[in-house]
Amino acid sequence: MEEAFEAACAKRTIPGSVLSSADMAGKFYYSKSFGVRSLKEPLVKEALSLHSTMWIASCTKLLTSIAAMQCVERGLVSLDQDVRPILHELQNLDIIQAMADDHGGEGVLSMRKNVAPITLRQLLTHTSGFSYEFNEPLLQKWRRQQPESERQRPPTSVHNRFLHPLLYEPGTSWSYGPSLDWVGVLVERLTGSNLQDYMTCNIWEPLGITDMTFFLSKRADMQARITEMSWRDPGEDPEVQNRPVKYALVQPALNPDMEDCQGGGGIYASPSEYFKVVHALLLARDGKTQLLRKSTVDTIFQPQLGTASRKALQTVCQNPWFNRMMGGMPVEARKDWGLGGLLLLDDLPGWRGSGTMTWGGTPNLTWWIDRKAGLCGLYAGQVMPIGDAKCVELNQVFEKEMYVRYQKASEDP
Repeated sequence: MEEAFEAACAKRTIPGSVLSSADMAGKFYYSKSFGVRSLKEPLVKEALSLHSTMWIASCTKLLTSIAAMQCVERGLVSLDQDVRPILHELQNLDIIQAMADDHGGEGVLSMRKNVAPITLRQLLTHTSGFSYEFNEPLLQKWRRQQPESERQRPPTSVHNRFLHPLLYEPGTSWSYGPSLDWVGVLVERLTGSNLQDYMTCNIWEPLGITDMTFFLSKRADMQARITEMSWRDPGEDPEVQNRPVKYALVQPALNPDMEDCQGGGGIYASPSEYFKVVHALLLARDGKTQLLRKSTVDTIFQPQLGTASRKALQTVCQNPWFNRMMGGMPVEARKDWGLGGLLLLDDLPGWRGSGTMTWGGTPNLTWWIDRKAGLCGLYAGQVMPIGDAKCVELNQVFEKEMYVRYQKASEDP
């Protein structure tokens, strides 16, 4: 495995990656970095390390989910409570129904008001009706039809970026989107603290985490260790080129002048620090809890989707690009969603077991927690675009080798 990663870095198939894996019993632990922090001179001579800073993007969602479940434990909110009175911005959202007649070459969107509750459970499981604009043509059309003053708003806050119509009545389908950004706002309003301060006191400090922040511009020490983004040319070119990132989803997140914490994708962290969170959730299976009660963690790992939402998720999973976002699991494998990420419902021989939770982040980061096997891991890199086939292939090499080595370590006396 190490030879495969060293060869990939030497050929610039990837600029570098950080790999981490551990079991529950303390018999197996792996952590290693490969490659360089940047392809630019003179940084190309600086090795990537376990402590290099990365934009972890949607890996942020797991932390925001933990924060929300802490609020549930404390009685500040319930999973099935209508949160619109707290998130008042969501009170009068429209639902896009369909395209009506043509309007100067641009279809007119037919809207109706949403009158259904929006619950925390729906926000945590992406069944709220929200979707990312970059992945939804109807929302892109809606954006183009807004007044210029609305279109020109700087995307530096949750309100400016993610206040838009729903695609369906909450709870009736599934779509990946900015629901966790609104969960972050919910946590802030429930606790009276911004998300950065809340996570510092309730997640980061309990786990001994110091290299994690929503505001990179305020952490010169982390800026000095930043891993620069790399972009693979179209056409699966094996050469990774370091270029200015122009992808619409990335630019706001890389902007140091953010107005607020974005619970769906705003955190910068070192891989070694983020892995502490992943490992802590694995350890909770046997009651070694630091962040949440064991019963709460058990609930997080339970399937949450109704029949219609599960069917919608399975349909989305047929998309090869989206499937790569999930680590490239077999399309036919059954999947659901927990309160922290995607759930695998089938065993994958020699790989992830049923009940494994997984998700990742835009620059091709992937984490997984296999409670059945008692193993977890993190593949961390900074390569765009999302769902890069080369990164997915290398991640599978890593994950499957971890299962082999873990099995051997478990058999040793």
